[in-house]
Amino acid sequence: MTWINKDLKCVVLCAGKGERISPISNETQKVMIKLGGKPIIHYVIDYWKKYSNNFIFVIGYKKQQVIEYVKKLPINSEFVEQKELKGIGNAVSYVEDFIKDKLIVVLGDCIFRGEFNFPQNMKQGIGVYKTNNENYIKQNYLVKIKNELVYEVKEKPKKVVNNYCGMGFYFFDKRVFNYIKMTNPSKLRNEIEITDVIQNMINSREEINPVFFNGNYLNITSPEDIEKAYFIQ
Repeated sequence: MTWINKDLKCVVLCAGKGERISPISNETQKVMIKLGGKPIIHYVIDYWKKYSNNFIFVIGYKKQQVIEYVKKLPINSEFVEQKELKGIGNAVSYVEDFIKDKLIVVLGDCIFRGEFNFPQNMKQGIGVYKTNNENYIKQNYLVKIKNELVYEVKEKPKKVVNNYCGMGFYFFDKRVFNYIKMTNPSKLRNEIEITDVIQNMINSREEINPVFFNGNYLNITSPEDIEKAYFIQ
């Protein structure tokens, strides 16, 4: 099975409150904030539907806004509610019963335009892009690569040792669910961090490829980011 296949499941995470973008998020689910007359989630779906037409939305805060909008779109959609907001790893665990083989996990609050370069015979991977913006890497996660494989990921690193920034896009198979179960909540936020899950996979000798992205990418976390996103969507 390739990573462009209509039988794949694309999991869109959109349960969070988006507290750093308040007061906008007090009225609107973060992924429903409009850019150019359309909500953020519209652009996310529009991009990933070339990989899969089967979407699972992990919902929570102001879930009805997401459900009502998505159900109007010409895609196959399913919904599962994350009962408690305990991190990305925890959010992914909710879709285990929906997945037969492979899944793509994407954050519902990212605006981007470009293309991925998939390694041949890739088993599992994470989205990576090069940037000279050290502060942005420090706000996200650092990716270390050797022999065309990821050997370390570091959430919100204090020191930046290269220009490989991890993106909110992940290419997994069903094995990821076992690693989520064996990953402890982080000391940083008491959440199941997806970076900790990935590092556990690497430590267990799972092959994780960097999937390099060529283009523009922005994870929307502040009101200022909304203005920047207009130049990408």
